[in-house]
Amino acid sequence: MTIDTASPSDPLRRVLRALIAAIALSTAAFYFYTAWYGTYPALIQRSVLLGSAICLVFLGLAERSPATGAKRTLLITLVALGVAASALTAGFIVVDFQNIAESAGFYGQTEVILASIMVIALLIATWFAFGAALPLIAIAFILYALFGRSMPDILSHRGLSWSSLMAGNYLTTKGVLGVPLGAVADVVLYFLVFSSFLAATGASDTFVRLSQLLVGRMRGGPAKIAVVGSGLLGSVSGSAVANVAASGTFTIPMMKRVGYSPHFSGAVEAVASSGSQIMPPVMGAAVFIMADMLQVGYSTIIMAAFFPALIYYTNLFFVVDLEAAKLELRGLDDFEKGQTVQLLKDSIFLLVPLGILFGMVLMQYSPRYAAIVSLAVLLLMNMVNPRHRLGPRALMNAMVDGMRSVAPITVAVAVAGIIVGVVEVTGLGLNLTTIMTAAAENSLLLLLILTMVSSIILGMGLPTVACYIILALIIAPVMVRLGVPPIAAHMFVFYFGTLSAITPPVALGSFTAAGIAGSAPLQTSFTSLRIALPAFLMPYLFVFQPGLLFQGDVTALLVPLVNSGLAVLGLSAATVGYFRGRIGLPRRAMFLIGALMAFAPDHLTDIAGALLIAAAIAIGELSRSKGETVTARGSARQ
Repeated sequence: MTIDTASPSDPLRRVLRALIAAIALSTAAFYFYTAWYGTYPALIQRSVLLGSAICLVFLGLAERSPATGAKRTLLITLVALGVAASALTAGFIVVDFQNIAESAGFYGQTEVILASIMVIALLIATWFAFGAALPLIAIAFILYALFGRSMPDILSHRGLSWSSLMAGNYLTTKGVLGVPLGAVADVVLYFLVFSSFLAATGASDTFVRLSQLLVGRMRGGPAKIAVVGSGLLGSVSGSAVANVAASGTFTIPMMKRVGYSPHFSGAVEAVASSGSQIMPPVMGAAVFIMADMLQVGYSTIIMAAFFPALIYYTNLFFVVDLEAAKLELRGLDDFEKGQTVQLLKDSIFLLVPLGILFGMVLMQYSPRYAAIVSLAVLLLMNMVNPRHRLGPRALMNAMVDGMRSVAPITVAVAVAGIIVGVVEVTGLGLNLTTIMTAAAENSLLLLLILTMVSSIILGMGLPTVACYIILALIIAPVMVRLGVPPIAAHMFVFYFGTLSAITPPVALGSFTAAGIAGSAPLQTSFTSLRIALPAFLMPYLFVFQPGLLFQGDVTALLVPLVNSGLAVLGLSAATVGYFRGRIGLPRRAMFLIGALMAFAPDHLTDIAGALLIAAAIAIGELSRSKGETVTARGSARQ
């Protein structure tokens, strides 16, 4: 989005873009000012962000809409009502905060009416931003809160009145303005603005070119560029679909050009980009809420995520390498030597701020402070970089883009706050815990399978952050009750929520990549599922061996790390059907079974799996040796 690109023949669109820019810039100014000089009370701090986000979602809808005539008039009327409603309800909290704070929970009719307006505007805005799934789930929870007396015994409660439910959501920190929205206002906003400025200074292009320098000349180089480049870009963008769109337009055509099939090229980019939400240091909005829910430092979360993310990308690297060997693909031509020095200079301007961000988080600085300092360093370094120096208009555009990326996340977590509030007030969380425990019959493995299915299904229709909040609230406590460490339980539901981006039948990451690759969406989705198989097994490993999440001593980390490395090697060979030569069905079965055994938490099973993979490799080497010997003898006879 830029501030001044509207056509002169469409004055309405110019007005809309000007309003978007004004709201985004003023909101950013408020939050950076309060980050430095001290925040206001939580209700004020969060209501300002929510009101701004709803406005930006409504205005963005009108700006992008191609509607004309009566449809456009109707849309503009709806947008105007949404903007007015959000401004009125957020403004009331700011202006009347003192009376709200002193009301001791007794609210009048005015507050109830404003609360109802705000909830309705929020649900409509979320529908526009993400579709119907999340608002409909929230409405179901609202109905449950209102009609609790009519529910079956195990789910029944005394029921809430409309006034108490709405006022509780609007004027307390137990609903819409609760902890999830607080995490966005206090932390996520600053990281997304930092990512926006990083993108404006050419991060996408630089990361892809850096990947080209590092791995482009290897066999199947373009696919490895996609793996490395998407991992680097995703580590700061935290969005699978955005990552596919940003890097896929460059990497997918390159992969097709050197010989990869269209559906495989799209699948590689989709899987690489989906890893963005599990790759430190940013990882998307959900991890900040996870840190808040677990009451641990953000550094604890990113350290826990590091090794699973490393294994995720190692598997993908193996797959594209073996596929390239199988198809006898070459790499790209040498990177132009004259560009190497300039590329390294450009990389320094990007990698230094990222290094500072990562280092400050590990040194236990607050994530917000780390993001602001890293942004300041990025801007200072950018001023001395003539190739990517941002002028005043580009700086404003980057800030506007950053705040616009915050808006949909804000409305999503606010709606999730409704669900959180209902679960807490009605006691539904305890009831659902009882139901889930009974359904699993105290079997942790069965509970994990049910959780995996629930996470993937919810993730198909919900943004990752909302999916995580719901499952962390309902299912993670059951896992903890059955002995799973809290951080492993939360990472489990988070992982499968992110993998929904590549899981058929609704796989937004795979579908986006398929559009770029010109391949069938479902074929691309199933290929994504196949090459990302270890990612679907990884959460089970760190539930049973939490050492992989950096919990415990070095031995607790090394054993599952070695096992998962072997498992990734075996699964890669089994899925591609190649390991130093094409492999038949019996050896593929050996690789697959050995990999699954290596993923198992039992040490004897691990050893047996490693031996089976070693045997599969040895058989292949013996066959190669015999083949070479026969060939040599034949040549000698001739």
